[in-house]
Parts: sequence; C-alpha cells; structure tokens
Amino acid sequence: MRNYHDNSYEEVVKRLDNAEVIRLHILATIIGALGGFLFGYDTGIIGSVLVYVTPLFHLTPPEVAILTSGTSLLAGIGALAAGPITDKYGRKSLLVTDGIMYAVFALLSAIAINSFLLILWRSLVGFAIGADTAIATAYISEFSPKRWRGRLAITQQLMIFSGITASFWAGYLLSFSANWRLMLGLGVIPAVILVALRAFLPESPRWLLLNGMEEKAKNILRKFGVNIAENEHIAAPSKELSFKEMFNNKAIRTAIILVGLWLAFQQITGINVILYYGPTIYKYLGLTGPRAILNTAISESLGAIEYAISFYLIDKWGRRKLGIFGYAGLVGSLAIMLIGLRAFTSGIVFAGVALVFTAMTLFLLFFHVGVGGVGWVLQGETIPTEVRGRGAGLLAAIDWFANFVIIFIFPYWKAAFGVYSFFALELVLSILAIAIVYLFMPETKGVSLEDMLKVFERGLSVQRQKQYAK
Repeated sequence: MRNYHDNSYEEVVKRLDNAEVIRLHILATIIGALGGFLFGYDTGIIGSVLVYVTPLFHLTPPEVAILTSGTSLLAGIGALAAGPITDKYGRKSLLVTDGIMYAVFALLSAIAINSFLLILWRSLVGFAIGADTAIATAYISEFSPKRWRGRLAITQQLMIFSGITASFWAGYLLSFSANWRLMLGLGVIPAVILVALRAFLPESPRWLLLNGMEEKAKNILRKFGVNIAENEHIAAPSKELSFKEMFNNKAIRTAIILVGLWLAFQQITGINVILYYGPTIYKYLGLTGPRAILNTAISESLGAIEYAISFYLIDKWGRRKLGIFGYAGLVGSLAIMLIGLRAFTSGIVFAGVALVFTAMTLFLLFFHVGVGGVGWVLQGETIPTEVRGRGAGLLAAIDWFANFVIIFIFPYWKAAFGVYSFFALELVLSILAIAIVYLFMPETKGVSLEDMLKVFERGLSVQRQKQYAK
C-alpha cells in the first residue's frame, strides 16, 4: 500500500510562486490575455465607426452616447456576473465562453440594419468583454511565479493596446470606402482564434486545489515545473468566503476600495474619451475623417515601446511607484492639451493641432506605461484565491461603470460647455488620482498571493513604508 506524504496548500503554492518561468507560463499568459485584444479592438473601432454611422443612421447626441457607452455598461454587468460563475465552475470555462459570445455579437453588430440593433449587439459585445476582464489577469496571476507576476499579468495591457492599434489602422484603411460594417466584423476573426487556443489552456492549479481536485491540480502543477511527488497529498485550503464575510474582512475591503479607486481613476481621467472620441476631437479641430482616424492611429502605435517600458519596470519599481509616474504623466499631458486647445480657439490653428496631437500621444504613453496595465495587474493579484473571481469581477465592474459614466457624459459636456472645460476637469481628476495613490496605495511587488492580505491589513492609512514584499 502506497504511503502518502501530507503537505499543506500553502507549502505547495509557495513552490509555484518560486518556480522558474517556462514555456507553458508564457503560452498560457499570451492565450489567457488574448481577450485583451478583443477589448482593445472594440474600444478603438467605435471611434472610427462613429464617423460614418452617425450621419448614416441620423444618430442624435443621446443615441451617440448610448452607442458609445452602452458597451461599458453591459461590460460592468458582465464582470459582476462572471465573478461567482468563475469561482464555482473554474477560470478556463468562462475564458472560452467569453470568446464565443464576442464572436457572435460582433458579427451581429456588423450586419445591423438600424441604430437600435447596432446599439443592442454592440452592448452585448460589451457583456462578453466585461466577463473576460473579470478573470483574465486573475487567471494569469494564479499560475505566475511571484517574481514574474507583474510582467506576465501586464501582458493583458499589451493585448489591449495591440487591439486598439489594430482597430485604428483598420478604421483608417477602411475609411476610404467608409466600410464601417467590415470595421466591426473584423473583430470576429481574433475571437474565433481565441476560442480555439483557449480550449487547450490548463485550469488554474490554485482553483483546482481550492475545489478538491487534487490529482488534476498535481498534473498541472508538474506542467508548470513544480516538483510534486506521486505519493504527495495536498491538504485542501479553507473553502470560500461568503460575500458578507468578504466585505467584513478589513484587508479585503481595503484592497477593493484602493484598487477600485485606481481602476475608476484610470477611466475617469479620460483614456477612452481620447480613444472613443479621438477622431471626433480631431474633426472638431478641422481634420477630415481619414486624417482624424490616422492621427489617433499614429498616437496609439507607440504601444510596443510603452509596453516594453512597463514590462521592464513593473517588477523593478513596483506597482505604486509606476502608478505615481503614470498619473503624473497624465497631468502633464492634459496641461499640454489645454494649451493646445486654447491656441486653436485663439486662431493659432497649426500650433494648436500640433499641441493636441502631442498631448494625446503623451497621454497614451503614460497611461499604458503606468496606469492601465498596472491597474489590471492589481485587479488580478490583490484578492484572495477563494473569492478572487467575485472580487476581481467587482473590481472590473467598477472600471467599466466608471468608463460608462465618463464617455456617456462627454458628448453632452462637449455640447454644453465645450472641449476645453472637459479636459480641465480631467486634469483635476488626474491630480486627485496621484494624491490617492501616493498617500494610500501599498506596494504589492513580490508578495505571494496567499500573503497579499497582509499588505492591506492596516486599512486606509497613509503609507510610510516603501516596500512591503517579503
């Protein structure tokens, strides 16, 4: 009879945390993050589509606002719905289902025959994207060695800006034929590829252990390079907390508040106003449809450089310092934006347009380096495994609902008060974001997922220590 050697869950996942990065880590990260490409493509393509569907369907300002922001509203609902589902049925099943939903609704959006159907199908595309963002970085965090967790999880941001860049270049190339249907329909191709690849993903070993599937977990842990003996028995960790218990836990509550604020500010400081309405803003400055789309595409195409910077810095500087750097960059970019808009309205047209282009390019650079990707890394790593699906889903929902509010407001604000005052508001919000991150956000670099709550157990107190990692 075989003798079994007992080991605790904590001891085994410590081996996973300290493992060397191998090919499976990289492949699972890329495939797990592919939903970010769909997220980015959907985010960017609406800016080009709006140029053509607005006159075609005679869209009113409220309809433009709903078409643009409805995706984010349903994405928030999708993120909330995904959390309990993925905690119960696993990470992989939801990641596959998201891709199927996106492909179906993107195709239906491309063949919509009126504004009502276009708004409906576009919004349901958002539901699929929201569900994906609820779990993608959390899934990656659960198998990543802790020294590499930031760099692997920030691959989500690489996929997001790759999707955005592809969408604007697709929009530019198709703008000469005004083929907005193909702009939307092209999103089906990466969605089908995503579904096919995700079918081969391994399930999260942490989720399997939490749910008593020891043999499956052991097999997957070995694939990730963790030494697990045949006769080793892994004691199951404590089972999941209820929602009430989750919010009664001071450390979890603090993590949700602080990461939720980070994710809210990364939206309300204006990133998707620039991406969704970038071509519209350039048209306001007198540029034609194709040229307006081209300018936004050029700004976003620097993403590879931006990703390389964030990939290099996130596990060196840490999340907190990189976030302060990123939000400070937004402040500087928005200041240049205001100078450019003032120059334009004063009749200095060329200088005004050049400054606005510079401001948008710098804004995207600082956002990608220190704000967007870092926010999604925090969303995936800061909630305990037993409630990570629900907690990460709630955080993703905060991001999407904040996005909905700001992009819904923009057309009305622009019509009532003008573009200048809107970006002045964004400047104030960016300064507030720096203050909150600097004062309250602790460092999570190098901290084991199982030790993460220790980082937040002090609650909402002013940070005095520079490094919390053990």
